Amino acid sequence: MKETERNLQGELVEEAVRQMQKNGVYGFSARAVAEACGVSCAAPFKYFDGRRGLFVAMSAYLDHMLLKIMEEIEERLGTEYKKAHLEMNVAYIHFLCQNPFLISESFWKTIDERQAGIRKWKSFQKMAAQFRMYCQERQIPEEVYKSYYFNFQTLAYGAAFVTVNGLLLEGINLQSGIEDLQERIYRNLEQTMGLA
Repeated sequence: MKETERNLQGELVEEAVRQMQKNGVYGFSARAVAEACGVSCAAPFKYFDGRRGLFVAMSAYLDHMLLKIMEEIEERLGTEYKKAHLEMNVAYIHFLCQNPFLISESFWKTIDERQAGIRKWKSFQKMAAQFRMYCQERQIPEEVYKSYYFNFQTLAYGAAFVTVNGLLLEGINLQSGIEDLQERIYRNLEQTMGLA
């Protein structure tokens, strides 16, 4: 079977993600990816123009995976922006926990986060849009809702960091903890704006 018939490019990306999930950025080896796919060690660089190209392809692949989840939530909840945002944020945190290298500075430095980073992901933008539309519906000024969105970002990355590094206190339920904090952020926003 020819390499092109196999969709080797797709196989390499999927295997690279698996290797990264297992070994992290510092333990990542393009050679191991090639070996797992049964191709020469030069294949990842032939198809992706080096490590950065492979990481950019991984980023695009993961964005596509997460976007499917976000689209399903959006389709199911429609214009219930708050519910959609809350559910998407929980899904986002679980996705970060499944792919802990996404909270590694080294991964994003390799691909240049400003050009190809998570803020450019369609999935991330869709999640942020739910919060923005909720706030716009309630005539909450942009400078206010942007400052509150920082709270959600801090929650997401903090929860993922604590979870993947085994720092979650014993007896704490991650899901209910996230849901509780999210509701507090919304409640504080609504009280500040006189909506509660």
